[in-house]
Amino acid sequence: MSSPRSLLAPHVIVVCTANAIRSPFVENLLRQRLAEKGADRVDLESAGTAARSGLRAEAGARSLALAKGFSLEEHRTRLLNEQMLRSETTVLCAERAHRRVVLGMRPDLMTTVFTVREFARLVGAARSTDAAATWPALLSAVSRVRAVERHVDRSEDDIDDPIGQGPAVWADFERSATSAVDAIVEATSDLLGSGGRGNGSVRPFTRREYRASIRTPG
Repeated sequence: MSSPRSLLAPHVIVVCTANAIRSPFVENLLRQRLAEKGADRVDLESAGTAARSGLRAEAGARSLALAKGFSLEEHRTRLLNEQMLRSETTVLCAERAHRRVVLGMRPDLMTTVFTVREFARLVGAARSTDAAATWPALLSAVSRVRAVERHVDRSEDDIDDPIGQGPAVWADFERSATSAVDAIVEATSDLLGSGGRGNGSVRPFTRREYRASIRTPG
């Protein structure tokens, strides 16, 4: 059963293929980075579109996690299913192929399903032009930015799977995943903090409250 906090917090699920490297790494790095900002009002989880449930994270992912200061030792893989995708779920996919799978399950989530790197790119642009004060408002702003994008190399939106690859590919995975997570945290931590407005279930900002929330101390 969901806790009162999880009912109010935005639900974000990170998706890859096997749920053994990319999605658990991004999920837990995102959780760690948000916690460092005091932003804990988010319900984070991960799953895989073709996962064999109950397996450990790959050794390479576990090593990278430890280097980043968190652990994947307790992680067990899960197969994505339609029941995991609630109507308000934000889905961050490792690749565009995963986005197609998710939308095949839940086409109604068209405006809330992104790749991780795509969301990282768009959310910064959305926050620079839109004073979104709730998570749904932010998602709407991000979707509007995506709708008018031109001349974007969509292949750059994928995080490649490093399984079975050499150190250079693993290093590239770590860089691309970490930079995307950092960009997402920078743009969203204010909405996901204990004083943030989450998924909009609490009352919205008044104009005076919004001005106060963005005023720099001192």
